[in-house]
Amino acid sequence: MEWKLFEVIYELRSPLHIGYHKVGNVQRTRYYIPARNLWGAVTEALTRRGFATEVLKKENPNDYLAVGDWVKDHCAFGYWFIQENDASLCPHYEGNRLKYGSLPVAEFERRYLDAHVTTALDAATTTAQDRGLHEVEFIAPYNQDGERTCVSGWVFLDEIAQPLLGEESQWSAWLSNLQIGGERRYGFGQLRLNDNFNQTEKLSGYAVDLGGTRPRVRVEKDGVLLAHTLTQGVEARGEIELLVGRETQASAQFGKLLTPAQICWAPGAQIVKSHWLTVTETGVWQVAGVS
Repeated sequence: MEWKLFEVIYELRSPLHIGYHKVGNVQRTRYYIPARNLWGAVTEALTRRGFATEVLKKENPNDYLAVGDWVKDHCAFGYWFIQENDASLCPHYEGNRLKYGSLPVAEFERRYLDAHVTTALDAATTTAQDRGLHEVEFIAPYNQDGERTCVSGWVFLDEIAQPLLGEESQWSAWLSNLQIGGERRYGFGQLRLNDNFNQTEKLSGYAVDLGGTRPRVRVEKDGVLLAHTLTQGVEARGEIELLVGRETQASAQFGKLLTPAQICWAPGAQIVKSHWLTVTETGVWQVAGVS
């Protein structure tokens, strides 16, 4: 199998909320886009634009499962991070202090985060329902300087996907617009391709192996993990997270299927020794041979 690596840049056209956890009545957002969310957004966009019938020759144009399986098999995604001044604001530690790019957490939050407050109404009184107030944190489409927020990241395509999506014109035809994350019924999560879809063979600070069944990334000693990474076989310094996802197999049961929990190093953790790490179908990184 021969993979090719591409770097892409998208503009935020509306607020972006990637569900993380709840604190009080505040729904927190992640500060980056995980690969699983990208898989879901790409699957939805391809299906809505006729990929199931035009490419996969399925009778059902809304065969999300078939398209999703195809994307898992033939595409792989890195995590996407906010881009500022041609640099990705990836999480990393300086000593015990977490930063995003050159920004301390507090400065990152000041520049890029905002919140939307809503409440349920009591029909009997037409006033705010008791305990109905909730606040949704999001990455704003413009930063505090009034500049458009962009996100950038990696996309891997194998020999099957390359003839279909491996040119900028092809990628743009199918995936120029994505909708990703939560609160989409309010118009959140609109992304638009920023005329940047470039093949590359090098990643700053990371080597890649594109000749295997799945792409692999080389993280050197003291290097930073840029995706959730299974803790098994990997010693690192940083936060550990129990990662659980939600999937939908029927529209009437949206998000009711929970994926198996995985114990992972969170993005930004610093590894103690060098590793080749496989990019799995869900975008989680793992040492070869770990299942």
